[in-house]
Amino acid sequence: MDRQEAVSEDVARYSAPALEKGLDILEHLSSTRAALNLGELADALGRTRSEIFRMVAVLEARGYLERVGADRYVAADKLFRLGLNRPLHRSLTDAALPVMRDFAESTGYSCHLAVPSGTQMVVIARVESVSHIGFSVRIGYRQPLVRTGSGHCLLAFMSERRRERTLAAIAVEEPGFDFAALAARLDQFRRAGRIVRASGITDGVTDVSLPIFDPEDTGAVAALTCPHLRILSDPVEPEALADEVDRSAQRISAALAAPVAALDADVIHSRPAAPKGERN
Repeated sequence: MDRQEAVSEDVARYSAPALEKGLDILEHLSSTRAALNLGELADALGRTRSEIFRMVAVLEARGYLERVGADRYVAADKLFRLGLNRPLHRSLTDAALPVMRDFAESTGYSCHLAVPSGTQMVVIARVESVSHIGFSVRIGYRQPLVRTGSGHCLLAFMSERRRERTLAAIAVEEPGFDFAALAARLDQFRRAGRIVRASGITDGVTDVSLPIFDPEDTGAVAALTCPHLRILSDPVEPEALADEVDRSAQRISAALAAPVAALDADVIHSRPAAPKGERN
């Protein structure tokens, strides 16, 4: 018996049809922006309404699905919140949130922390502006890496091997995308050591983004981003704001490199060296 046959036999032996049905529901609703009713969901999964009715009811009761209107469902963010309990994400948010609060209080601007998730970036932490005027994104917010400042930051400063894999996956999803132009932009951002660019999502917003490095990784593990809006009563230029984001990113990177007991120390100010092959 070859390895593939052995794997197939193990899958058949340990199959759990009810679990597989529930995972199919979660995966499908997570992959679509539309709220679906039972009939639409059943058709998409190749099942009958009666097959999925109980499963949908249980997933809703446990908080994995949310009802929209009378009879439509979307994936809730419970799985995402469970994912934040992973050690890497927990240590990231533990290290980042105190620094992010300091940043918001001293600058009056909001900021958020994003990590790569396949071909997308996802926000895992945010701190609101203390000002009456500001712009922020919610935790769990997702966008393609190639559309946002956070995404460009992650692509520019992640390890070369991971970037190649990620770009290959993006090419499958968007075969007509201009990768030559993207490569030129990423080179420019690496030379600058930061991202300051007009938002690809919202008019009038400038994305200011700096990488977060973890000593146990070979590239950026997150991006600290501040959406810049020009406030006429107290104008701040994007590059000046980028200097503040840079200082905060340095503190978070250094906290990740420090012993756990030192996470609250504010005396760390040096950025870990950029990974080999990514240095200016």
